[in-house]
Amino acid sequence: MSSPRIPAEVVRSDADRLLHFNRLLIDQALSLVDAHEEVPAAPAYGEYVGPHLRHVIEHYEALLLRDADGELDYDQRPRDGALDQSPGLAQVRLRALKQHLDGAAAYAMDRPILVRGQGGVTGEFDFAMRSSIGRELVFVASHAIHHFALLRLHCQQHGIPTDPDFGRAPSTVAHAMAVTSCTPSIEPRKELACLTVPSAA
Repeated sequence: MSSPRIPAEVVRSDADRLLHFNRLLIDQALSLVDAHEEVPAAPAYGEYVGPHLRHVIEHYEALLLRDADGELDYDQRPRDGALDQSPGLAQVRLRALKQHLDGAAAYAMDRPILVRGQGGVTGEFDFAMRSSIGRELVFVASHAIHHFALLRLHCQQHGIPTDPDFGRAPSTVAHAMAVTSCTPSIEPRKELACLTVPSAA
C-alpha cells in the first residue's frame, strides 16, 4: 500500500522551518565567537572553541558549497588549521554559510544526494548511501548542537556568556518548558497533559 501524499504546502512549510533552524544555529555560532572575544581572560580561541567551530563549519560547507549535483563526503573536509585559530575567519565563513542558507530553495529539500564516507573503527572501508538535501540539513543541525553542547561546558567554566539554550536539543528545551509549566495539585487536566509529553532524546 502506498504512503499517503503529504500536501505540497506542508512540505514547503517544513522545509522553510528546517532552513530557518539552521540559520539560527549559524547565528549561535557567530554569537559565540563574539562572546569569546569579549572575555579577555578566556583561553586562546584556538585552544578549544576554534577547533570545534571549524569542525562544524566544514561540515556545513561540505553540504552547502559542493557542486549542485555533486556527491557529498564529510570526511574529505580540509581541516583548515587557519580556521582553528582565527575568530575573524570563522565569522567570515559563518556569514557566507548563512547567505547560502538564505538562498537555498525550500522545494529542493527532497533532491537526492549520494553521501560517501569512511567506516570501520580505523576507516578501513568506504561506503556510499543515498540521502536527500533535507535529511543532510537535519544531520548537520544535530551535529552542530552536539558540538555546541561540548562548547557550552567550556564556556561555563571560563565565564564566556552563551544563550540559555545553546547546545541543547530542541526536544530537550521543549520538554523542559512543558515540565516547568506543570503546576501539581492545581490543574489536574494540565498535569495529565504534561504526562503525555515525549521524553527528551
